[in-house]
Amino acid sequence: MNGRPPRLSPRRIAAGLLLPLAAYLVIRALIGSATGALAITEAGPAGWLVFVAITRRRVDPIAVLSTVTVAIALAAYALSGGDPLALKLRRGAVTGTFGLAALASVALGRPLLLMLAEHAGKANPVVAARLAEPARRQGVKILTAIIGLTFTIDGATQVALALSVPNGRFVADSTAVRILVFGTGAMATFWYVRHLKERDRLHFPHGH
Repeated sequence: MNGRPPRLSPRRIAAGLLLPLAAYLVIRALIGSATGALAITEAGPAGWLVFVAITRRRVDPIAVLSTVTVAIALAAYALSGGDPLALKLRRGAVTGTFGLAALASVALGRPLLLMLAEHAGKANPVVAARLAEPARRQGVKILTAIIGLTFTIDGATQVALALSVPNGRFVADSTAVRILVFGTGAMATFWYVRHLKERDRLHFPHGH
């Protein structure tokens, strides 16, 4: 069985990072406005997530979060007379908030990934048995910290770019930095997951 969730595959990550940039460049060329193109490319993915959630008749927390943050950013954009700062800050606000929440959960002794795993263990005795091992629980805690740190760094760099980079360069520059941050985070995550699997193979040769 492939241990990598489909949503975290390199192809999906690359598409999620590069498609918005491509859409921004095309829309900016068509309408001649960097600010307008930024507003459209920020609202587009949120609208798609809402559409998917409605067609599947299931409330998706990611779709809700994305829609709320886009709505707030667009409202601030309109009320400020067209200042795109809120649209630019939204990128870092979402990932930064998630990253800080993950790090806080580790500091408080309730790592987010461990809580999700424990929830899954209620319906899966195998998962519950694995989580009974202190070493595995520690591994999930460290994995949560790695992911939280990656998202926090992304949020901080995106906010810094939003405050310092001109509108016409922001999407390209922020995408390049985001690829660097998430690429490094993904490599660290995949390396650590492989380390955990190798450790389990040595210490639990019979899959206990």
